[in-house]
Amino acid sequence: MAICNILEDSRHTALQAEQVAAHLCTTGPVLPEGARLFLSGCADPGWRAVTVWDSTEARDRFIVERLVPAYEAVGLSFDGVRRTQFKVQMLTAGDLFGAPRPA
Repeated sequence: MAICNILEDSRHTALQAEQVAAHLCTTGPVLPEGARLFLSGCADPGWRAVTVWDSTEARDRFIVERLVPAYEAVGLSFDGVRRTQFKVQMLTAGDLFGAPRPA
Protein backbone atom coordinates (compact mmCIF):
# COMPACT_ATOMS: atom_id res chain seq x y z
CA MET A 1 0.00 0.00 0.00
CA ALA A 2 1.25 3.48 -0.86
CA ILE A 3 2.13 5.96 1.87
CA CYS A 4 1.84 9.73 1.98
CA ASN A 5 4.56 11.72 3.64
CA ILE A 6 4.24 15.40 4.57
CA LEU A 7 7.37 17.38 5.43
CA GLU A 8 7.16 20.83 6.97
CA ASP A 9 10.06 23.12 7.79
CA SER A 10 9.32 26.67 8.93
CA ARG A 11 12.94 27.49 9.75
CA HIS A 12 14.22 28.67 6.40
CA THR A 13 13.49 31.19 3.70
CA ALA A 14 11.92 30.83 0.27
CA LEU A 15 15.39 31.30 -1.24
CA GLN A 16 16.78 28.40 0.80
CA ALA A 17 13.82 26.23 -0.24
CA GLU A 18 14.56 27.08 -3.88
CA GLN A 19 18.22 26.18 -3.36
CA VAL A 20 17.28 22.79 -1.87
CA ALA A 21 14.92 22.14 -4.80
CA ALA A 22 17.58 23.17 -7.34
CA HIS A 23 20.08 20.81 -5.72
CA LEU A 24 17.57 17.94 -5.85
CA CYS A 25 17.10 18.52 -9.58
CA THR A 26 20.82 17.93 -10.15
CA THR A 27 21.07 14.65 -8.22
CA GLY A 28 18.52 12.43 -9.94
CA PRO A 29 15.10 12.23 -11.52
CA VAL A 30 12.66 14.94 -10.51
CA LEU A 31 10.18 12.22 -9.60
CA PRO A 32 12.41 9.96 -7.51
CA GLU A 33 12.33 6.20 -7.94
CA GLY A 34 9.48 4.75 -5.90
CA ALA A 35 7.57 8.04 -5.79
CA ARG A 36 4.06 8.43 -7.21
CA LEU A 37 3.57 12.11 -6.40
CA PHE A 38 5.96 14.84 -5.37
CA LEU A 39 4.84 18.39 -4.77
CA SER A 40 6.48 21.10 -2.76
CA GLY A 41 6.25 24.79 -2.25
CA CYS A 42 7.00 27.69 -0.03
CA ALA A 43 4.70 28.25 2.91
CA ASP A 44 4.59 31.32 5.09
CA PRO A 45 6.96 30.76 6.76
CA GLY A 46 9.14 28.00 5.36
CA TRP A 47 8.58 25.07 3.06
CA ARG A 48 6.24 22.08 2.73
CA ALA A 49 6.33 18.91 0.64
CA VAL A 50 3.68 16.28 0.09
CA THR A 51 4.87 13.01 -1.41
CA VAL A 52 3.30 9.64 -2.11
CA TRP A 53 5.59 6.61 -2.14
CA ASP A 54 5.32 2.93 -3.05
CA SER A 55 7.01 2.07 0.25
CA THR A 56 8.66 3.52 3.32
CA GLU A 57 11.95 2.08 2.04
CA ALA A 58 11.76 4.13 -1.17
CA ARG A 59 10.92 7.24 0.83
CA ASP A 60 13.72 6.68 3.34
CA ARG A 61 16.25 6.03 0.55
CA PHE A 62 15.31 9.37 -1.08
CA ILE A 63 15.61 11.24 2.21
CA VAL A 64 19.00 9.73 3.10
CA GLU A 65 20.55 9.76 -0.37
CA ARG A 66 19.17 13.02 -1.79
CA LEU A 67 17.16 15.24 0.55
CA VAL A 68 19.52 15.35 3.54
CA PRO A 69 22.52 16.06 1.25
CA ALA A 70 20.51 18.81 -0.50
CA TYR A 71 19.85 20.43 2.87
CA GLU A 72 23.52 20.14 3.82
CA ALA A 73 24.66 21.55 0.46
CA VAL A 74 22.90 24.84 1.24
CA GLY A 75 24.03 24.93 4.88
CA LEU A 76 20.84 23.60 6.51
CA SER A 77 20.13 20.72 8.85
CA PHE A 78 17.35 18.22 8.20
CA ASP A 79 17.01 17.69 11.95
CA GLY A 80 13.81 19.27 13.18
CA VAL A 81 11.85 18.86 9.95
CA ARG A 82 8.31 17.92 10.95
CA ARG A 83 7.23 14.64 9.36
CA THR A 84 3.72 13.20 9.08
CA GLN A 85 2.86 9.88 7.44
CA PHE A 86 -0.32 7.99 6.62
CA LYS A 87 -1.46 5.12 4.38
CA VAL A 88 -3.00 6.23 1.10
CA GLN A 89 -6.50 4.92 0.47
CA MET A 90 -7.15 6.95 -2.70
CA LEU A 91 -5.06 9.13 -4.99
CA THR A 92 -6.63 11.14 -7.80
CA ALA A 93 -5.44 14.24 -9.58
CA GLY A 94 -6.96 16.58 -12.10
CA ASP A 95 -5.25 18.70 -14.68
CA LEU A 96 -2.63 20.41 -12.55
CA PHE A 97 -1.37 22.71 -15.31
CA GLY A 98 -4.65 24.11 -16.58
CA ALA A 99 -4.00 22.92 -20.13
CA PRO A 100 -6.99 23.01 -22.45
CA ARG A 101 -8.64 19.64 -22.88
CA PRO A 102 -9.45 18.28 -26.31
CA ALA A 103 -13.06 18.76 -27.40
